Amino acid sequence: MLPEAHCQQFMMGHGDELLNTAPCGFLSFTDDGTIMIVNATLLELLGYEFDALRGRRMESILPLASRIFYQTHFFPLLKLHGKAEEIYISVRSKQGTDVPMLVNAVRRERAGNFVNDCIFVPMRQRIQYEAEILQAKKTAEAAIHAQNLANAALEQVQVELAAKQLELLELNAQLEEQVEQRTAQLQQALSFESLLQRITDKVRDSLDEGQILQTAVQELGVGLGIEYCDAAIYNADQTLVSIAYTYNQTPTSTLGQVQKINPPRPVIYPSLLQGEASQFCAITPDWLIHSSSQLASLACPIYDDQGILGDLWLFRQKEGSFNNLEIRLVQQVANHCAIAMRQSRLYQAAQLQVQELERLNQLKDDFLSTVSHELRTPMSSIKMATQMLKISLEPLGVFASDSSSINRYFKILQEEGQREISLINDLLDMTRLDSGTEPLNLTDDVILEFYIPHVAEPFIERTRNHQQQLEIKIPENLPPLTTDLSYLERILTELLHNAWKYTPPGETITLSAQATPTGLEILVSNSGVEIPADECDRIFDKFYRIPNNDPWKHGGTGLGLALVKKFADQLGIKISVESSYGQTTFILKFESYG
Repeated sequence: MLPEAHCQQFMMGHGDELLNTAPCGFLSFTDDGTIMIVNATLLELLGYEFDALRGRRMESILPLASRIFYQTHFFPLLKLHGKAEEIYISVRSKQGTDVPMLVNAVRRERAGNFVNDCIFVPMRQRIQYEAEILQAKKTAEAAIHAQNLANAALEQVQVELAAKQLELLELNAQLEEQVEQRTAQLQQALSFESLLQRITDKVRDSLDEGQILQTAVQELGVGLGIEYCDAAIYNADQTLVSIAYTYNQTPTSTLGQVQKINPPRPVIYPSLLQGEASQFCAITPDWLIHSSSQLASLACPIYDDQGILGDLWLFRQKEGSFNNLEIRLVQQVANHCAIAMRQSRLYQAAQLQVQELERLNQLKDDFLSTVSHELRTPMSSIKMATQMLKISLEPLGVFASDSSSINRYFKILQEEGQREISLINDLLDMTRLDSGTEPLNLTDDVILEFYIPHVAEPFIERTRNHQQQLEIKIPENLPPLTTDLSYLERILTELLHNAWKYTPPGETITLSAQATPTGLEILVSNSGVEIPADECDRIFDKFYRIPNNDPWKHGGTGLGLALVKKFADQLGIKISVESSYGQTTFILKFESYG
């Protein structure tokens, strides 16, 4: 960003009053988008007060579409070429209306920093051109009228009259020729603008590199009326070029041909690799058209700040060489193609990464499923052996004292064995739910007033031992529910167990239900604990546990809430969590409960 003193010095040293009252809008911004200078004309066009835009970001005065165009096209082109000419963009006024503008911009370095100076002109160019034509017509009419007056006044001077008439005819011819040339230029400019907009819209909305190049080649070939046009792609080390798409008025085809970068045109490719377009005349080989002939050729690189991607080649008859408007059009098309191709390649790379992640995730799930199945049998055997060992040792009195080391070790063995079996069962349940092959066993007319207290009964003693309060609030006359009782019980049990684990002493766990206009809700909430906002979206992920949020040090695998989410999805229940002001609530929404 330019320092404040430099901005003031710039204004005072370069005719600030003239710039401030210029008949067109002026705005200067830095590379980070900060507006440094705005003249009074632009402020008046947009309805802002003095100095209202200075220091704001460019994006703040652009509507959404123009903001995207500014970020992806306008500023990259300005930064790449050092200037941008005749760019159409809409600017948001203070009143909220969009003002279409024609923008010319140039990038300069001042005081060791780059600034971007822009001229904003409301889109009245076409009216201006029509006014010029009308004025020219009025001039001609005035000349004819003057001629008539001269004829009336100088009838005797036939020679002078003839000379004046001849002069007037020549003037009219020149004027008509100028009008025709100007009209032709305007028509060509409007036609190219429409063509460029059509190509831009198509390539900008495409993530298919082939479709991008095909669109550019076809539209340029038809729009410019040329004999041949192709788009070629360079390899990574820029040693080979492969023709990807062609437009050809003759039945021959060059599609798929690959040739080295340097031969057969060693003079052209170095310029292309430097990002420069070239126009020349060349003998076109027989494979391009029916017979060898001398054609006007235009070669334009497809490149951006990351390097060159390919090129566009256009051919037409020698007498129809490419003018400046056509060359600039092809360059703009190539620039848009480069941006779209980069986006396409980024998208394709992202898709490959997604596929690889999906493959790795599937391998992980398969591994967990295999390991779980392999561990279940030995763990069941260990549990049974532990039970039989206890039965065998009880007559010997080794468990008579709760403080004995054998009793303590045996209890650890039982608890850890049961925890491993629970983990294995959770993994198998997760695998089964992921496969989506297990059918639901629906039960009709479930009365929540009786069912929910039954599910919560095992937690009464648990919460009492942890100095917690358990409240059950189920209103009477709730509508009956149709659901899979085993799945619903697993969901409520896991949510109550989760609340029991993380609720501090003296706080309350509440299990409630309520009817809503669209269905039914069951809520499990606990006080004294709050989940950070950035963790709420992750708590349903497999193996994820909130750090430092286990006051009782129960531990866990992070599968409980992931299973809850899977069971809820199977039942068509929407589950969400709200956590604020020292209270966390899990909400189960049944959209249809009948």
